[in-house]
Amino acid sequence: DVRGLRLPLILKLPKEGTLRTMEQLDAVLKETFVLLNREVDLYRYSPGFPEFTFTILQRLRKFNKDVSNGRWRAYAKGTIELCDKYSALVIQGRSTLVDAPKDIRRLEALKPTNTPSMGKRYEASVAKEKRLEAATQPVMKARAKASLNADGEGSKKKSGNKRSSDEVNDESDSEEEAQKR
Repeated sequence: DVRGLRLPLILKLPKEGTLRTMEQLDAVLKETFVLLNREVDLYRYSPGFPEFTFTILQRLRKFNKDVSNGRWRAYAKGTIELCDKYSALVIQGRSTLVDAPKDIRRLEALKPTNTPSMGKRYEASVAKEKRLEAATQPVMKARAKASLNADGEGSKKKSGNKRSSDEVNDESDSEEEAQKR
């Protein structure tokens, strides 16, 4: 199975001048926002969710003001919108609770009965990311895979009437030399 390079997994950061290149910054920020969105999604049924996301929202809004890269601003904006949406739902759900959010002992007190647990949602999120990662990887065609032998060289045998590329290149070189004379 041949795959393309997975930059986030092979990215080695130097001790000095860390995150100087756009590739390094982009890989780190992309992974950061994936993990942040996963965390927000996992805690969305917690009665303390608005308080949990207060600092996150504060820093993301500051990040949006300071950064000029459109892609990074879009990442931050998406996370801000997700936090605001879930916070509004939690505030609405908290109004039905008898106890204050600090007195509730269950982490997912606002989770609907038909919704999977936090652990199952985490596993589903990781599986979805793996599927998306696998879908974005280049895949060799079955015929190309079959033509490769164990050495990684083509197993097709050359027929006697076809010339190799070396023979063609040698002839074209000699024709060019003849024209120069």
